[in-house]
Parts: sequence; C-alpha cells; structure tokens
Amino acid sequence: MFKRKDLPYRQSSLGYVIDRKNHFLIVNKNSYKNNEWSFPGGGIEGDETPRQAILRELEEELCGGNFEIISESKNLYRYEWPDDVVEREAKKRGIYLRGEELYQFLVLFDGDKKELRASEEIRKIKWVLRNELKYHLIFTNQYENAEKVLNELIK
Repeated sequence: MFKRKDLPYRQSSLGYVIDRKNHFLIVNKNSYKNNEWSFPGGGIEGDETPRQAILRELEEELCGGNFEIISESKNLYRYEWPDDVVEREAKKRGIYLRGEELYQFLVLFDGDKKELRASEEIRKIKWVLRNELKYHLIFTNQYENAEKVLNELIK
C-alpha cells in the first residue's frame, strides 16, 4: 500500500480554451462518465515547459491548431486522485503519484471549429457559455477552481 503524503504530484497543464464569442471548449474523456467534463490538457513531458505542454496537448487532444496562449494563472491548482486512480496510474506509468498539479492557461482558439475533432482519448467535445460551466464541471472543487482562474484571467 502507498503512503499518499510521500507521493509526488503529476505535473500537468490545463487550457481554458475560449473562442471570440466567449464560448468555452470542454471535453468528455473516455475515462469519464457521460456527465463528467473538464477543460483540455495533460501531463508535462520531459523538459517541456508548461506552456509547451498545453499547446502540444491541445493539438493532440483536439486534432488541430490555431491555439494562442493569452495568459497564465498565478494559481497552481493541486488535487488528489482517489486511491483506485492512484493504483491505475501507477500500473500505467510505473510510478505512484498522488494527484495532479496544474498550470492553468487562458487560450484563444481562433480557427474554424469544424477543424477540431476529438482524439482517441476524448469521447466528445462541446462549446458552452461561461454560465453553463457549473452544469458540466462536477468533480470536487472543479467549478470553484475554474471560476477563481477565470475571474483572475478574464478582465
């Protein structure tokens, strides 16, 4: 059995992707239930910077480009994984991690939405207005963190 307090966090980047009409892009990953959504993003690899990682992840997960980082949050967000996820990720990665530590970015998508499509790890993508996020971000503290970051980054 692992000792959670001794485990490191997985370093990741998260993108609050917005279009010019103030719609936010959210994703439903294959590992989620149908009603669970998040913003796109993923792990930082090797000697990547968080900025490089988010741009790579967006292109990989959404099979497209035209992403521009507008700003980075000062809020480095940490969250704990449930024990079953810690175990699953340890089998997958060969290392025990307690959760994720997220670098968070506001990212503009300035392309044709028809060009974007879900990668093999994403079940579906959806564009929503900010006031609709509360109905989709249902993981513990997910919506509260998003509001904190969006209030910081969108003036």
